[in-house]
Amino acid sequence: MDIRKSLKLVLAFASALIFAACGNGSSDNESAGQADTDETRSYSVGVVGDVTAEIWEDVATRLEDQGIDLKVVTFSEYSQPNRALEDGELDLNAFQHISFLSAYAKDLGDSQITPIAYTIVSPMYIFAVPEITDVESIPDGVTVAVSNSATNAERAFLGLQDIGLIKLDEEAGFAPTKADVVENTKNINIIEMDPAQIARSLGDADLITIGGDMLMDAGLDPEDAIYTDTDDASNIDPVKKNIIATTKDKLDNPDIQAIVAAYQSDETKAKIEEISGGSSIPIWTAEDNPQADYEKELAEN
Repeated sequence: MDIRKSLKLVLAFASALIFAACGNGSSDNESAGQADTDETRSYSVGVVGDVTAEIWEDVATRLEDQGIDLKVVTFSEYSQPNRALEDGELDLNAFQHISFLSAYAKDLGDSQITPIAYTIVSPMYIFAVPEITDVESIPDGVTVAVSNSATNAERAFLGLQDIGLIKLDEEAGFAPTKADVVENTKNINIIEMDPAQIARSLGDADLITIGGDMLMDAGLDPEDAIYTDTDDASNIDPVKKNIIATTKDKLDNPDIQAIVAAYQSDETKAKIEEISGGSSIPIWTAEDNPQADYEKELAEN
């Protein structure tokens, strides 16, 4: 064979190999880029109570199509989710209202937690042992369980005043505590405990005061309550609306915003109404500004 022909064949074969290699490299790069695009991003949200967890599990399922893997972490005590969020163990939590977060931040002194959205409002209910069928049949000397968190107990004390069991100092305003009880007209015994434990105390306590977000976990029916402080969520002070909270460095994270949007949806409203039996009321609107409400609460209290 002519040397020049042989050289041409070798060069042609080498060119073919180079072209094929370049083509495969491009394909591999495209696949790698696609893998990066399709990679699941993982986040976690902390809640208290099985009913709230069920609502968030539904949200998590709907986020899968957006490449977001949202883990729902259920806590048993109200003292835990903020600490976990502050320590970086969570990306969000959803268990508290603004008043609770404000009290936590003031106690800590340098909290990085901030509200990002409203979720629900939970009416406060009073349940009684079977012997007490209504407010009028409450005898003297009963034991009443209330939250040991001042920010959760406010509505309980106002409710106890509303049904005539106690009288509060007029200067206490809308944030009374046990120390503000100036008259105990029926000599009731007020026991303070973690709000997550209150429902199971019914029986040991004659009356319990409990938020709607906790009563469904305990198997209580809101229709069996002898008192509730509201049937109209529009009457609730913004600082008593429950929130989704995150840390300040995550406020502009598009995935965090996507999680909020997935929660604040018609699908979530339907789920809340389905499983809460009216004990939790969806409360978010397009005009909400929970961060401004939070800053105002911090400044005023």
